[in-house]
Amino acid sequence: MAATTDITEALKYTYAKQRLSRVASEEIVTWNIISKKKEQVGGRGQWILPFQTRNTGIFRGHAQSGALSTTRAQPSTTEATFALQEFHGIYDVSWKSLQDASKSEFAMEKMLDFMDDSMRRRVFRLLNAELLGFGKGELGIMSAADDEATVSFRGLPMVDEGMVVDVMDLSDDNTKVGDSLTVTAIDVQNRTVTFSGALSGSAAGDYITAEDSVSSAASLHTLGLGTWIDNANPDSAVGNIGGINRSTAGNEFFQGNVLSNSGNGNRPLTEDLLLQGFDLVRERGGSRISDLMSNLKIMRRYHEMLRAETIASLGSVTTVSGGLGRPESRMRSGAKSTGETPYKFSDVPWHAETFHDANRIIGFNRENFLIGHGDNELPQPIGEIFNLDLLKRTSNATFDIDHYWQGELLCDKPSATVKWEEISET
Repeated sequence: MAATTDITEALKYTYAKQRLSRVASEEIVTWNIISKKKEQVGGRGQWILPFQTRNTGIFRGHAQSGALSTTRAQPSTTEATFALQEFHGIYDVSWKSLQDASKSEFAMEKMLDFMDDSMRRRVFRLLNAELLGFGKGELGIMSAADDEATVSFRGLPMVDEGMVVDVMDLSDDNTKVGDSLTVTAIDVQNRTVTFSGALSGSAAGDYITAEDSVSSAASLHTLGLGTWIDNANPDSAVGNIGGINRSTAGNEFFQGNVLSNSGNGNRPLTEDLLLQGFDLVRERGGSRISDLMSNLKIMRRYHEMLRAETIASLGSVTTVSGGLGRPESRMRSGAKSTGETPYKFSDVPWHAETFHDANRIIGFNRENFLIGHGDNELPQPIGEIFNLDLLKRTSNATFDIDHYWQGELLCDKPSATVKWEEISET
């Protein structure tokens, strides 16, 4: 809850440039890329995606005056069906803080902007995690067992201070190795998160997610790029995408492309390995990749490849682009960034997603992805959606401000995606 002192401190910045220091980056690169294509899904929040899986007819040679074939081949279709996932967001504000701020129209506006902006940062951080994840809203994935209050993760965690989360056991998506813990600190450089209590019984692969949002019965999250860009079914808590079992013969059209190292450990990134992925997308999806994405560690390995190529071709150390290192002015960052960088491969832009999972690169065509949503395109206060009062009474001397959204990440061509796994970051 926002206390009067919080609002008072915020209002001190009314007459000065606002400089809010945050524990971790505000970037929401994946959301900014994918959300450019959104579509309202009608019919009680349902979406049906039809696929033609077989063509019709036969075509063959015959002898002069010969008999015609008696064989017939019929077309075949199937459908993937989706329902939007509902989300709610809530923050509360005390009667006293509202009354104190109401002394000035400008102060009240400033207070509401402060609360609304803060809520939006929290919401879009979580939505970015939804789109990046494996269907369980993963905010961080553990690299090894770590039964402490300060825990290491294999990528940059997407939590921010004050979040209330669970740490789930990957083996059953039901056991909480950390239950309703508050995030108290984040060490970005060392990829650690400090919780309000220690974990118990943790293992590699266990993950942070929003409190009470995953159980063996269901995952209350959207599908993510990690779910779509894969050749296997998601974990049982998520369920088969669109009701289609990727493991069933004939359903290969619903599989993404994966180039792994068969569990033999991380291997160096090479030009040939990247080209294999591009060729797979062409061969299986009949399409091309429009975007590449990885974390910054893998991008530095790609930079090394470019450096070595420059030295080999020119016989001297020249710049990748205007000076040793990279042209940092072309490394876009911030809340509105789509992770633009000076790097391309086969003329395809390579985006830096700071929160991307470790040891992976993904390639996709953004035209094949969209965010399906309900009547409101983005999360909104229910007072605005349903023409109700914005403030809702509680049993305390506070008001709740409720937000609501329905959404799902949808893809009409999984075969035009590729994931490179087990890529060395060192």
